[in-house]
Amino acid sequence: MFQRPPPQSSLASARAPVTRSVPFVLRFDDLAPALGVGVGAALGVHEWWWSAIIAAVVGLYMGWRVMPPSRGSLQVRVVCISDTHGQHRSCTVPEGDILIHAGDFTRFGRIEDVTDFNQWLGELPHKHKVVVNGNHEHNAEWKKNARAMLSNGVFLLDSEVTVMGVRIFGANFCWPMREQNPTYNSIPPGVDIVIAHGPAKGLVDADVGCRALRSAMAKVRPRLVVSGHIHQARGLATGVGTLRGTTFVNAAMCKEGYTIGWEPMVVDL
Repeated sequence: MFQRPPPQSSLASARAPVTRSVPFVLRFDDLAPALGVGVGAALGVHEWWWSAIIAAVVGLYMGWRVMPPSRGSLQVRVVCISDTHGQHRSCTVPEGDILIHAGDFTRFGRIEDVTDFNQWLGELPHKHKVVVNGNHEHNAEWKKNARAMLSNGVFLLDSEVTVMGVRIFGANFCWPMREQNPTYNSIPPGVDIVIAHGPAKGLVDADVGCRALRSAMAKVRPRLVVSGHIHQARGLATGVGTLRGTTFVNAAMCKEGYTIGWEPMVVDL
């Protein structure tokens, strides 16, 4: 395991991470428990006992619903990058236990980019490297051979891997959806990290993310969701409501066009 000094916080980066806001609907989930108990108390004052009990029970249920999962530290440092678009050799990547690339490691699926990217992965010191595709790789002619071409890492396509006791699920690239998405609905509960190239709606997404992913994450409740895709939304958001206990990271590296302008995001789990 990578030996690191005691972290000052659960998330660090070479530059201070940009903390993003979260959707109001998730804030409402936090208010609902107090509202239910308050309504129950008001009804009790008027001696409407059954209604008061029902309102209080609903409030308590809503409170239980937003409680974060109980879990201990994994003592693992995760380095998150995304959207390098063939410019990976311009990146300064800090050490860690697991390196995650959340897709768009090529420019328009160019085969020379994926070949050099795989060689670059092999030169990095991280013990485990996990990669998913982005929209630039999704329609590449070589996509059926992606797993073999990325021999210096683990390529996930609607599949999972466990490394250092950490369960990681990597989703295939999907455009944002309002309704349920079978890809995201197939993510099993209990995974620690979900990698999806496109971010969840309202969470490090510049408000153009996927509602279906956000809905699925409220059921899976992972520790960490790593995305990219929306370059200008790079940063992190801490889940609230039914997403409490989950950190959302947009790890895009390119800032303007296809030029590296952001630093990697480092998360201690």
